[in-house]
Amino acid sequence: MQQGQKEIVLFNEVGKGDVNTVGGKGANLGEMTHAGIPVPPGFIVTASAYFDFLERSMLHGKIASWLKPLDPSNSKQLQQVASVVKKLILDSHAP
Repeated sequence: MQQGQKEIVLFNEVGKGDVNTVGGKGANLGEMTHAGIPVPPGFIVTASAYFDFLERSMLHGKIASWLKPLDPSNSKQLQQVASVVKKLILDSHAP
């Protein structure tokens, strides 16, 4: 991760211009917070923190090998691969 980039941001720190940093859902939560819509307090793990985690835990290649042959129209295969990827992530140590 580049120096100065945040790993975690609060909802009130982001908005629609931050989709690349926090994703669409995170940006929308920020927009709703700024609009005064009641949103439970929370935070977002940034995309750069996520990719840094994948790199440091050496998961990027493992996940890519599971995703490469994936057929997006095969819902059963999607569920199976999603379970494998989830387990890989949950079994890894976060830096």
